[in-house]
Amino acid sequence: MEFRASRPIRVGQPPEQIEAHPVRQWCERKPVVAAGQPVRQGQPLVIADAGGRGCVSQVTGTVRQVTPAQGGDADGGAGWVTIDPSGEHIDTQLVLAPPRDRTLDDWFGVLDQVGPWGGRDGGVGLSAQLRAARQKPPQWVVCMGLDTFPPYPVRSSLLRSFPDDVVLGTLILADVVGARQSLMLASQHPSVLSKLRVSCKNFNLPLIAQPSVYPCADPTLVVWSHVPGRRRLTVGANPVGEVGVMLIDPWTAIRVARWFTHYKLDLARPMMVAWPRSGTPMTVRYALVGQPLGSLDDQLATVLKAGGPVIFGNPMADRLVSAACGSDSGELVVPGDELLVTVIDRLDEPQPEPCISCGWCVDVCPTGLRPNQMFELCGKAGAGPALNKQLSWCIDCGLCSHVCPSSLPLAQSFRRAGGGGGVSNGVEC
Repeated sequence: MEFRASRPIRVGQPPEQIEAHPVRQWCERKPVVAAGQPVRQGQPLVIADAGGRGCVSQVTGTVRQVTPAQGGDADGGAGWVTIDPSGEHIDTQLVLAPPRDRTLDDWFGVLDQVGPWGGRDGGVGLSAQLRAARQKPPQWVVCMGLDTFPPYPVRSSLLRSFPDDVVLGTLILADVVGARQSLMLASQHPSVLSKLRVSCKNFNLPLIAQPSVYPCADPTLVVWSHVPGRRRLTVGANPVGEVGVMLIDPWTAIRVARWFTHYKLDLARPMMVAWPRSGTPMTVRYALVGQPLGSLDDQLATVLKAGGPVIFGNPMADRLVSAACGSDSGELVVPGDELLVTVIDRLDEPQPEPCISCGWCVDVCPTGLRPNQMFELCGKAGAGPALNKQLSWCIDCGLCSHVCPSSLPLAQSFRRAGGGGGVSNGVEC
């Protein structure tokens, strides 16, 4: 489905310092710090394992509290660490040399010091794909520069602003994992291609530009449409292990390139705020993962204080985020795996009516499913195996619900049936 793509915005260089705010960090392993303990930027908060799943403090300050994960055990397992910075400003770059030999073992040795990266690369995260690459090198590395939702061109804005870095970072990762081929995907917007074409030509990286047709940026569709061999990637599968393709987002490539050229790892990341109802242009601010979401924008803070709903990531996926899962104080924080937050108006829930068998949901499904029949299976006992087989190809784009004239909660039902739900900062809501 074609949505009107907005013009990419200019994203400035990451600042060396930002205003200090409390930072709430997620640790996949048991934190080894305690409340009241002083910490420095770059100090390990957990004992890293051999897979590179570490966690270091993003700021210098004092630990306010350590909280086990929901349903976890206070004596072990994952948890949250909230840190109060010691000064009025926070340094946004960690002085850290990149892997010298660019081998996977060297890479994981450095990741032990910085912890896992975002989880949106390929739908499973960069770290998970690197671990799979240790077992079998991928044939392709693809930078997914297509926008997940064209009206909010987050990825196009990054390509336009950092063309050399995104190309260089893609090639560095291809070299690290031993991939034979690399590829850059981008929208056809002139402001993106005017500079990206030059960078791709200079670094000899193939570039494919295409119209922004939602949901063309989904990993399953990217692999099927652009990787030779018509490879079939099931939803949630590791693309390296399943189809031999590593998929990365532009910010991952940019961060890698800046790390290798500056010998400093960016801790701050761009967060873009969209206001669809007001017509306000998308804005961008650099922030640390875990800082209060309201600190990005005064107007956003006012909306959050009034209980206004927000969505992290693609708004078509309809993943409303509640303040209850943002932090212990009920305050939402900057997520670790999304670069977009959308502020929406409260809308009345539409009342569903009986299916009229119009077939619109079938026509619009990008993976060829029959959502109307799947919806019927959701309400039948013993339909689990048949439904789950189809759900493995549901990319959760939300188009079936979007076009349904009977207002049936199609995509919402599939999320519940597949065990999905809202996720904020690593905690299910």
